[in-house]
Amino acid sequence: MNYFKFTLLFLLVASYSYSNDKINYLEPAPRSNLVRPENNIIIGFQDPIAINLQEISNSIQVNGSKSGNHPGTIIICEDNKKIIFNPSAPFETGETINVKITGRLLNLISSGMKEYTFSFNTIVKKFQSNAYSLMMQNLRNPNNDLSSMQNPVIRNAPPVLPPLTVSTNNNPSDGYLFLAPFYGLTYLTITDKNGNPYWYTTRVSSLSGDLSEQPNGNLTYFDGVKHKHYEMNQNYNIIDSFYCGNGYHTDLHELRLLSNGHALVMAYDSEIVDMSHIVQGGDTTAMVIGLIIQEIDENKNVVFQWRSWDHFAITDALHESMLSSYIDAVHGNAIEEDNDGNLIISSRHLDEITKINRTTGDIIWRFGGLHNQFTFLGDTLKFTYQHAIRRIANGHVTLFDNGNFHVPPHSRALEYSLDEVNKTATVVWQYRHSPDVFSPWGGYVQRLNGGNTLIGWGGTSPAVTEVQPNGTIVFEASYPLGVFSYRAY
Repeated sequence: MNYFKFTLLFLLVASYSYSNDKINYLEPAPRSNLVRPENNIIIGFQDPIAINLQEISNSIQVNGSKSGNHPGTIIICEDNKKIIFNPSAPFETGETINVKITGRLLNLISSGMKEYTFSFNTIVKKFQSNAYSLMMQNLRNPNNDLSSMQNPVIRNAPPVLPPLTVSTNNNPSDGYLFLAPFYGLTYLTITDKNGNPYWYTTRVSSLSGDLSEQPNGNLTYFDGVKHKHYEMNQNYNIIDSFYCGNGYHTDLHELRLLSNGHALVMAYDSEIVDMSHIVQGGDTTAMVIGLIIQEIDENKNVVFQWRSWDHFAITDALHESMLSSYIDAVHGNAIEEDNDGNLIISSRHLDEITKINRTTGDIIWRFGGLHNQFTFLGDTLKFTYQHAIRRIANGHVTLFDNGNFHVPPHSRALEYSLDEVNKTATVVWQYRHSPDVFSPWGGYVQRLNGGNTLIGWGGTSPAVTEVQPNGTIVFEASYPLGVFSYRAY
């Protein structure tokens, strides 16, 4: 296959139909490109299917244009609404994979078809470097040997633990702060409202962090050396780990543990793209970073996968140079399970919040960016390079607007009321620090139970601020110069 002709396909965002109303989800999507050789195959059905594993195995044929026939392991999941095919061996790079459904399984989805087929294309060449590592390599300390897992509990703060200096402490909300300050190493800390550490550890790399409490009451954090999120029980012992499947490196930015025992994770996908076929003068071997969203079940099977390559155009990244040899085209940084069970994601480099149908993988709406479908009411600035989309108890959404492209640049916390039918987005609350605070990256907004809002400022100082609904600061604290926490809870 001609590599340069292959990359021309990136000009188009995939548009396809399953051509059968009984099948509502296929992953990889039909005619999709840049699929990892380790990828599984997922077939989702509108209704539960009544068929045993042997009959399914006899009904599914997977064949690579280079690698030939692929046997595999069949898993039936999601209340008998999904079939997962795990190939026994990875596919080859640069080949077309054809999937054919026949036999008893075909009879369940169609009475008139002789066979049901779809195909997809694997990546042309493996790119070995981890995208997030490349973006954050300046934070790595090469003198630290972080390869071994050790007990994380350190009860006595070492002198190098960066102090959290509290400048305002006027009856803030009850509870502890969860922070992950880093400079060279990341320090996972639980801190009281006086800035005193309650629990902490210093054994993770500068690519780690995001210490948070999950809905089950356990704590999770990301280890950038292991490329995994780890779960700790209330005794701070590691009891589980969460990571991407299908050959992807797990990314720092998000882990959401769900009530059904599943987890939502993301990966940054580094691929070589001939950008000269997309923009005049584009680099013929540009490294472009896509986004992968996965839902993994309690057995770490990938039961849902969403790839930006199938839905976003590279040129949607308004502020990225399309002539560069390195294009971070999406830069996802948050996933939210919405009240209706679908997913909302934040893509920083698109200036966009996107809602995704968790059943089909289709985009439901796009909020912000080049393809914005909403009318902004009460907000002429709009958000840029945002973080931390969350649906809150009153039905609104909050986010952290980094504001990289505001004039002058400044960051703020935002609360929107979204009318998803009439496509309006009304600002019902916002907080802008006085004097202005600008955080070029990171950041988080958390609506607290009592109505106050906690703002983690990310890559700037102060580190964290708590404000009342009227904007009065009741708590504020900072780390020393050059020490930052990606999020604060």
